[in-house]
Order: sequence, then structure tokens, then C-alpha cells
Amino acid sequence: MRPRLTVLVALGCLACGGAGPGKLAPQSPQETLAQFMSAVKANDLERMRTLWGSERGLASGHLKSTDVNQRLAVLQIYLNHVGYRVVEGPLPVPNKEDRRLLRVELQRSTSCTVVVPIELARTKEGRWLVVGTDLASIPNPAAACKS
Repeated sequence: MRPRLTVLVALGCLACGGAGPGKLAPQSPQETLAQFMSAVKANDLERMRTLWGSERGLASGHLKSTDVNQRLAVLQIYLNHVGYRVVEGPLPVPNKEDRRLLRVELQRSTSCTVVVPIELARTKEGRWLVVGTDLASIPNPAAACKS
């Protein structure tokens, strides 16, 4: 009887992909964005790591761990917010069939909002990952907010 239980537990783990509650791979750009922005707000770089990459898959699969950590730390600083909302998208990205663009309004404080373009990519497995944003298009988070 015990070997059957072991096999059932192993199969259950495989079916779930080892993901814990709230950690399942998002299936839409909006869902990926929501989970990524939640991780940004919580300063959860480990969760951000599981949602960041490109059509090739997770960035952590082909970049050095230190590079991934540095890049995510910068993204976290620039995308940090007290609230956000999608103002446009998902929009197709020209010449990139597996990418979508969302324009996101970040509320940095009660009197400061900025609109940020965030690009997402669909992997071959069908999941969506945050590719990133053009940091040059975002006002410096350390600077005073301009009306």
C-alpha cells in the first residue's frame, strides 16, 4: 500500500509543476503583469525572477545569477509603486508576434504618477513573462515628480 501512496504523491507533484499556492505560471499578459507588479511592490526579487524573461524562457536560465539579480533590482526600483493600473493594452508589438505591450500608470505617491510601457513575451510553452521596459522613458524614481 505504501508504494502506491508514494507514486500518487510523486504524480501529484509533477502535475502541479512543483508550484505552491499563488505560484502557478500565469497564462495571460495581464495575469503575469499583476503577479510581477505584486512582487515589485513586495520587493520580492525571487518571485520577480520566476516571471522575468523572453520568448526563450526565464532569464535565469541563460543569464548569470548576479546579472539577473542586478537587473531585477533596477527594475524593482524603477517600477516600485503604491498602486498601478493598466491604461492601454495588451497591444501587439510590431514585428514580434509573441510579444505584447501594456501601458501601465504607476502611482509612486499620492501626488505622483507616471505611465510606463511594459513588454511581455509568450514562451514556447505558452506562459507569459515580463520582458521589461525602456528605463530611459521612465522618470528617475529618485527625482522629484513633475506635474
